[in-house]
Amino acid sequence: MHKTLKRGAIHPPRATLATQQRAFDRFRAEYNDERPHQYLRGATPGARYRPSSRPYPSVLLAITYPSDFVTKEVTAASTFRLGQKLYFLSNSLTHYPVGLEEVDDGLWSVFFRHVLLVRIDERAGTLTRG
Repeated sequence: MHKTLKRGAIHPPRATLATQQRAFDRFRAEYNDERPHQYLRGATPGARYRPSSRPYPSVLLAITYPSDFVTKEVTAASTFRLGQKLYFLSNSLTHYPVGLEEVDDGLWSVFFRHVLLVRIDERAGTLTRG
């Protein structure tokens, strides 16, 4: 698909953003609605597409954790501090809160919403997969 996109809409690059966008729009219309696809037995992706029945929320629910959790916001550097140690999590969690549950003395489970991300041994300063 990427070779086809490059051939159809990128090479050569267009002179202005507007003409480049028109090239992308033409490519998308042809690729999705006109050109038959072998994998789809000659159908087009547009003919096979079905919108999801699940509604897409206009506002996401606030992220909250139980009252016995410690909540930390992941920094722009994708880190959070526990005690004196800085831990790296993930770029995708930047500016989101994570919940830390102390499961034993100095042993923590780190959650994003209901998903266990990692476990921290505060004494050893180590992270292990959840």
